[in-house]
Amino acid sequence: MTTKTFLSGTKAENNRTRLIHYLSAIIISNFIIVNSFAFDKEQGLRAVTLEYPPYEYIDQNEPTGAAIEIVKEAVKRTGVNTISFEFHPWNWAVSMTKLGKSDLLFNAGKNKERKRWGHYVDSTLILQKYYLFKRKDTHITLNKQFENVEGQSIAVRLGYLYGDGSFKQAIDNHKFGNIAYTYSTQQSVSLLLKNRVDFFVGDYAPVMHYLEKNDLLSDIDIVKQEDSIDALVVLEWPTYILFSKKNITKTYVDEVNEALEGMKLDGTYHSILEEFSYSDDLNGIND
Repeated sequence: MTTKTFLSGTKAENNRTRLIHYLSAIIISNFIIVNSFAFDKEQGLRAVTLEYPPYEYIDQNEPTGAAIEIVKEAVKRTGVNTISFEFHPWNWAVSMTKLGKSDLLFNAGKNKERKRWGHYVDSTLILQKYYLFKRKDTHITLNKQFENVEGQSIAVRLGYLYGDGSFKQAIDNHKFGNIAYTYSTQQSVSLLLKNRVDFFVGDYAPVMHYLEKNDLLSDIDIVKQEDSIDALVVLEWPTYILFSKKNITKTYVDEVNEALEGMKLDGTYHSILEEFSYSDDLNGIND
């Protein structure tokens, strides 16, 4: 009987030992996982996007623009003093962030696929407003449902999402006579002025920046709504900062969100926009 009791005690002790080892392994594993996604704030962040003035571009060999200055200030408020910026074609920049080759992508729209591999900062980075641009010597009006675009050709940007409204549906349902995919505002404008397309879709601020810089405001204007004097707004599209889940924890993303919200409250965010962005006044481009 004594021997039997001794064996039972030994078995219980072994079970306790195995449990302790098991729990220790879980704790260590979780510690490794958490720290594998952590980054050293002293080493800084690597950011990628496309060159898209006035939001992000190179001026005198330095990256600048509304979005860049907002991102720089937001991460600075989290204690990160070093951030590098690289410019790539949009699809390439998205792929780099997805694979963890960059820490963050910015001026990015939201979709389900990106949410699987990235953490979005909740606070909006830029609210873009898209219009259709045409040659000034042509008369084109469209309705909001894009029901009268049959036979019309359009240039759209490769890799852009364009929401899920009537414009995106018109593209997906092949309502337009022809669709040309471009990599830049410059390419879209070139196709338009060479009569290769009837109009192109573009975010107001970058298009205006390009047209003014290249003295083209007198050659291009904005498509108006059918039976109206108002410009046809294709969509309003919020964009965000998107961090790679391979590199950055949600905890840090929340820090950036808090910093960006603070910038909006104290006026810093709006001061940066005023410095770089155009207003919604269309008088400079329309008759």
